[in-house]
Amino acid sequence: MKRFFPLIAFILVGAISSPASAQISVRSQLSHDKSVVPGEQYSGAILVRNDSDKPQQAKVYQTDYLFQADGSNYFGDPGKLERSNASWIEVAASQVVVPPRSSIEVTYRVNVPDQIGDAIPSGSFWSIIMVEGIPETSPENLENDLPDNSYGVLQVTRYGVQVASHFEDTEGAALTITDSQLTKSEESEATLNLAVRNDGHMLVRPDMWVELYAEDGTALGRMEAQKSRLYPGTSVTQRIKLGKLDPGAYRALVIMDAGEEDVFGAEFNLNID
Repeated sequence: MKRFFPLIAFILVGAISSPASAQISVRSQLSHDKSVVPGEQYSGAILVRNDSDKPQQAKVYQTDYLFQADGSNYFGDPGKLERSNASWIEVAASQVVVPPRSSIEVTYRVNVPDQIGDAIPSGSFWSIIMVEGIPETSPENLENDLPDNSYGVLQVTRYGVQVASHFEDTEGAALTITDSQLTKSEESEATLNLAVRNDGHMLVRPDMWVELYAEDGTALGRMEAQKSRLYPGTSVTQRIKLGKLDPGAYRALVIMDAGEEDVFGAEFNLNID
């Protein structure tokens, strides 16, 4: 019996992937968003690249996906989460062979339902299509001829492609700051850490910033946060650098702009020792 212990390097971002040391990579966007209406059908494609001089194999499979501000990620069985669209998606292949120095497309089709249960769907639904390189020494490799008593450690790189379907939603965004913490580095650089949760029904990528004021009301500047994807029921921690601050009291006005009229604010009193 072969026994292998995989070491997985997982890549999940919302931008174009750059070439990596892995022989199999995804060269198309890793976030596929589509505005849909009930009953619609649409297609997409994932570009899989082989940068080696030999044919390489990859497997393709689906998972659900959630993430939280504490750093936890959930990749569960497809179609189990309330807002999963995994059961709507038909992936053309479960395993592919990519020729040397070449790319192939793995296509998928999304069959948007007319309704979910007894309701007309609204808001965002999403899941993940995983593309995972299959090492030559893996039991899953079609050309593996290792003896049955082989042991080994496999290094596996997989790419998570987010496929999200967005119905019109009239309720608007709902963003909540669930936790806050002020930290200071050894160089006296202050950072405001904010846990932000999406309590609405739609995916949002809010613009977020802090307007900082001294105790006497003097404006000290505007500090931008990194934009993040927030699906319904997910949360992220935004770490906003405030810079080097003298000891004293400060006021931080936090603004979260989710577009249109969906703007949220919160005020924090900060004390720097």
